[in-house]
Amino acid sequence: MKIIKNVKLKIDEDEVLRYQDYSKNKVVKPKEIILQVTKEEIKRACNLFQPQGIYASFKIKKISFSEGRVNLEDNFSFNFNNSVPGILEGADYLILGIVTIGNSLEDKTSEFFTHKKYSRALALDAVGTVAIRYLSRHVRSIICQEAKEQHLETSKHFTPGTTEWDISQQKNIFEIIPADKIGVRLTDSYMMIPKKSLSWAIGVGKNIIKLSKDNDSCQICQAINCQFRRDFN
Repeated sequence: MKIIKNVKLKIDEDEVLRYQDYSKNKVVKPKEIILQVTKEEIKRACNLFQPQGIYASFKIKKISFSEGRVNLEDNFSFNFNNSVPGILEGADYLILGIVTIGNSLEDKTSEFFTHKKYSRALALDAVGTVAIRYLSRHVRSIICQEAKEQHLETSKHFTPGTTEWDISQQKNIFEIIPADKIGVRLTDSYMMIPKKSLSWAIGVGKNIIKLSKDNDSCQICQAINCQFRRDFN
């Protein structure tokens, strides 16, 4: 089990604008005040980030394609959409991970909403979304690199709350991963606190079936700091 801390998060201003439903490339561009507030909240957020991640590898004992079930060591198991086991075929291990940027940014966002500073609240919340997505990609790129160094392949990642993986399976992750070590807990409705947190699973093994070039995991991976990332241009 590994814990990742002190990650320097890179915030793309265009991405922050996109999560506010703005874009510099749209015909109707954001007003100058929106651009100014966005820049200021990106700067503010740098002092609010508390990025941490935790992940661990678990031996896969059996993959049941008909039931969409993956059984792990120590009697742990996960239920996926029936298409997922096929993608995990050939995986020897399932890596489970959780990342968070902490609650300071969330608290400041709530403060802005309370004082009706809505433009700042929305901008800061968008910064948080971009930040947690960047952190998630960063940690997954570390996993990818570690797998490559051991001559192993990785599958695409799966996140609870999608069509591939029901949100209730979040509970199973938290039963295996000591998320409290990075300050994350789970509510009765399977939502993570702090809210700017993400969890996922990745298959690792020697014989994972390769995706077609158009869907290659290295192509869809956005971990720009991964030394193994391929150039598809």
